[in-house]
Amino acid sequence: MAEIKSAGYQAIRDFIQSNWTYIEIKDDSDTAVLRVSPSDSRVSWIHTAGNQTLQIQIVVKGSDSDISIPQTFALSAIFDTESGGTAYSEESFTAFTMESEEDEITVVHSIQVPQV
Repeated sequence: MAEIKSAGYQAIRDFIQSNWTYIEIKDDSDTAVLRVSPSDSRVSWIHTAGNQTLQIQIVVKGSDSDISIPQTFALSAIFDTESGGTAYSEESFTAFTMESEEDEITVVHSIQVPQV
Protein backbone atom coordinates (compact mmCIF):
# COMPACT_ATOMS: atom_id res chain seq x y z
CA MET A 1 0.00 0.00 0.00
CA ALA A 2 1.35 3.43 -0.96
CA GLU A 3 1.87 6.12 1.64
CA ILE A 4 0.83 9.75 1.18
CA LYS A 5 3.72 12.08 1.90
CA SER A 6 3.50 15.35 3.82
CA ALA A 7 3.45 17.34 0.55
CA GLY A 8 0.51 15.21 -0.61
CA TYR A 9 -1.50 16.08 2.50
CA GLN A 10 -0.71 19.76 1.96
CA ALA A 11 -1.89 19.46 -1.66
CA ILE A 12 -5.17 17.96 -0.38
CA ARG A 13 -5.60 20.84 2.09
CA ASP A 14 -4.87 23.38 -0.68
CA PHE A 15 -7.41 21.67 -2.96
CA ILE A 16 -10.10 21.74 -0.26
CA GLN A 17 -9.49 25.42 0.49
CA SER A 18 -9.63 26.30 -3.22
CA ASN A 19 -12.63 24.17 -4.19
CA TRP A 20 -14.84 23.41 -1.18
CA THR A 21 -15.77 27.05 -0.91
CA TYR A 22 -19.45 27.21 0.03
CA ILE A 23 -20.59 27.06 3.63
CA GLU A 24 -24.22 26.33 4.35
CA ILE A 25 -25.97 26.86 7.65
CA LYS A 26 -28.94 24.61 8.40
CA ASP A 27 -31.66 24.69 11.02
CA ASP A 28 -32.45 22.01 13.59
CA SER A 29 -34.56 20.05 11.08
CA ASP A 30 -31.67 19.87 8.54
CA THR A 31 -33.21 22.52 6.26
CA ALA A 32 -30.83 24.95 4.57
CA VAL A 33 -31.08 28.52 5.82
CA LEU A 34 -28.15 30.13 3.97
CA ARG A 35 -25.32 29.07 1.61
CA VAL A 36 -22.55 31.54 0.78
CA SER A 37 -18.95 31.60 -0.47
CA PRO A 38 -15.86 33.33 0.95
CA SER A 39 -16.56 36.20 -1.44
CA ASP A 40 -19.39 37.08 0.98
CA SER A 41 -18.04 39.46 3.65
CA ARG A 42 -19.49 37.26 6.42
CA VAL A 43 -17.26 34.30 5.44
CA SER A 44 -13.52 33.80 5.86
CA TRP A 45 -10.91 31.08 6.15
CA ILE A 46 -9.39 31.59 9.61
CA HIS A 47 -6.77 28.83 10.01
CA THR A 48 -3.02 29.40 9.83
CA ALA A 49 -1.49 28.37 6.50
CA GLY A 50 -0.05 24.85 6.65
CA ASN A 51 -2.21 23.72 9.61
CA GLN A 52 -3.71 20.25 9.35
CA THR A 53 -7.11 21.64 10.35
CA LEU A 54 -8.78 24.00 7.90
CA GLN A 55 -11.30 26.40 9.44
CA ILE A 56 -13.92 28.44 7.64
CA GLN A 57 -15.99 30.92 9.62
CA ILE A 58 -19.32 32.59 8.98
CA VAL A 59 -20.84 35.39 11.06
CA VAL A 60 -24.61 35.80 10.71
CA LYS A 61 -26.61 38.63 12.24
CA GLY A 62 -30.33 38.99 12.80
CA SER A 63 -30.14 42.23 10.83
CA ASP A 64 -28.80 40.46 7.68
CA SER A 65 -31.26 40.98 4.83
CA ASP A 66 -31.26 37.27 3.87
CA ILE A 67 -32.16 36.04 7.38
CA SER A 68 -35.75 35.81 8.61
CA ILE A 69 -36.15 35.88 12.36
CA PRO A 70 -36.85 33.96 14.44
CA GLN A 71 -34.40 31.46 12.93
CA THR A 72 -32.71 28.43 14.46
CA PHE A 73 -29.21 27.33 13.42
CA ALA A 74 -27.84 23.88 14.27
CA LEU A 75 -25.53 22.55 11.50
CA SER A 76 -22.93 23.77 9.05
CA ALA A 77 -22.02 22.01 5.81
CA ILE A 78 -19.34 22.53 3.14
CA PHE A 79 -20.05 22.27 -0.59
CA ASP A 80 -18.26 22.93 -3.87
CA THR A 81 -21.39 24.27 -5.58
CA GLU A 82 -23.48 27.40 -5.11
CA SER A 83 -26.67 25.31 -4.96
CA GLY A 84 -27.58 21.63 -4.93
CA GLY A 85 -24.80 19.08 -4.66
CA THR A 86 -23.81 16.83 -1.81
CA ALA A 87 -22.15 18.10 1.37
CA TYR A 88 -18.49 17.09 1.67
CA SER A 89 -18.36 17.88 5.38
CA GLU A 90 -21.04 18.49 8.00
CA GLU A 91 -20.64 19.68 11.56
CA SER A 92 -23.44 20.00 14.09
CA PHE A 93 -23.42 22.43 16.99
CA THR A 94 -25.72 23.36 19.86
CA ALA A 95 -28.86 24.83 18.33
CA PHE A 96 -29.08 28.61 18.51
CA THR A 97 -32.28 30.55 17.88
CA MET A 98 -31.84 34.05 16.54
CA GLU A 99 -34.78 36.08 17.80
CA SER A 100 -33.89 39.73 17.16
CA GLU A 101 -31.94 41.92 14.78
CA GLU A 102 -29.33 42.40 17.52
CA ASP A 103 -28.58 38.64 17.76
CA GLU A 104 -25.44 37.26 16.11
CA ILE A 105 -23.93 33.81 15.65
CA THR A 106 -20.38 32.90 14.63
CA VAL A 107 -19.94 29.39 13.24
CA VAL A 108 -16.49 27.88 12.71
CA HIS A 109 -16.49 24.76 10.53
CA SER A 110 -13.31 22.65 10.84
CA ILE A 111 -12.00 20.10 8.34
CA GLN A 112 -9.03 18.03 9.47
CA VAL A 113 -6.56 16.59 6.94
CA PRO A 114 -3.91 14.67 8.88
CA GLN A 115 -0.19 15.21 8.43
CA VAL A 116 2.42 12.50 8.12
